[in-house]
Amino acid sequence: MTRRARAAAAPLALAAMIGLVAPSARVAVGAERWESIQALPRVAVEVTLSPNHPDLVLEDVRRRVEDALRRSPIAPAVEAGSAERLHLIVAVRAYSSSDLRGYYLPLSQAYGIGPVRLVLERPAHVAGLAAPVVVQVWQAERQARGPWRTSAAQILELTDEVVAAFLADYRRAVGR
Repeated sequence: MTRRARAAAAPLALAAMIGLVAPSARVAVGAERWESIQALPRVAVEVTLSPNHPDLVLEDVRRRVEDALRRSPIAPAVEAGSAERLHLIVAVRAYSSSDLRGYYLPLSQAYGIGPVRLVLERPAHVAGLAAPVVVQVWQAERQARGPWRTSAAQILELTDEVVAAFLADYRRAVGR
């Protein structure tokens, strides 16, 4: 085995030894990738804005996600105490054009840049652990990029897109 091949295989071998990756790990294909959202009767909705956006109210964004789920004819029920949760993570930050460009120009503006990510988190039982661990079983992400003054509207649009992506995948998973 060449030095380059050993160097490439070392991280995978180490991960397999400590149990992070099964030696026979393989990529999920076909129907297997839908198993994680098939038996999903209810979800809790959580929203994280990091950093806080001055033009968005956390509760309004959470209510927007919940309303989209309730309006859909085929969607999991929204239940605050559910162990399964849809977690919307908004990490859009303000960057000055000087930060992006690397030098100052007069009359520059700020830009809102960052991900809007929706994640489905479910508890999973792992052999050898007493309590279940929370794992991410589904994810959709869109990238916000545009003038800061319109970033709140863009975040809401992208939120609608990732929720629509979840609902489309959920309908495919349950076969309707």
